[in-house]
Amino acid sequence: MSYHKTLCYGTLNPDLIYFIDNLPYAGGDIRSSEYKIRAGGTAINCAENIANWGIDVSVLGNSIGKDALGSYLQNELTSKKINHENLLFMDYPTPTCSIFVDRDGERTIVSSGYSNCKWNGLTELDGIESLLIDRYSIPYIKDSISEIKDSGIFVVQAGYEYEIDYKIDFLVVSKDEIDVIQAETLLNKDLVSRILLTHSNLPARLISSEGAVEITPPDFKTINSTGAGDATAAYIAAHGVDDIILTMKNACAAGAIIAGTNDLPTLEKISEVSELVEVTPR
Repeated sequence: MSYHKTLCYGTLNPDLIYFIDNLPYAGGDIRSSEYKIRAGGTAINCAENIANWGIDVSVLGNSIGKDALGSYLQNELTSKKINHENLLFMDYPTPTCSIFVDRDGERTIVSSGYSNCKWNGLTELDGIESLLIDRYSIPYIKDSISEIKDSGIFVVQAGYEYEIDYKIDFLVVSKDEIDVIQAETLLNKDLVSRILLTHSNLPARLISSEGAVEITPPDFKTINSTGAGDATAAYIAAHGVDDIILTMKNACAAGAIIAGTNDLPTLEKISEVSELVEVTPR
């Protein structure tokens, strides 16, 4: 299945991506072998994938500036067919995210400019069937999340930054952000129904009250893992968990395609790569 209308809520910013051999030492000076700019932030990364799969998707989150970078984001959202008519605008500069990708595809990220931002509220969700929220936005919407879930909207959170004491349906999180004990505590307290622990091109683990399964992606070399976790979370938010094993295989395939090719994963390519994903009960 897939939801007809999804909202991605969270960070909105241009990504400034620098490809380097290694990070410099303190006071050092390096040159980037390649440089890219793209519309980014978790909300946009996820929405771009969902729109690419032909699903109606909107973004909300932090305000953006009335400047050239803000105009760039608006133009990119329009070209990608992502609804954004309710974004907030301020006179402060648009936040940016500088991403340094080393020769192994690992990232070092410097985000800036968020301290002066305002954030959208989550009060008007008419027609929204699925909501994806990112870890950075929790302080601004925390009081609304459990109420939204109780209204029947499928709620997925991407990443873990703040204590979870509210109810959501699904948590997609890196093994670097949360350990198995913390994850099991969230399940035992009935705060989260399912948790997917991911780790680059290593096996992921889905845990729930029903048990755990290990999900092993095909062997691939990571070119740039930026956006891979977002693609995984986006697939879950867009397609739900009626067929949980198929969703997990496809979601992990989507992330692997991003990390290994830097291309947006089409549904056809996801289906092809998903055949190579192994699922093993733990």
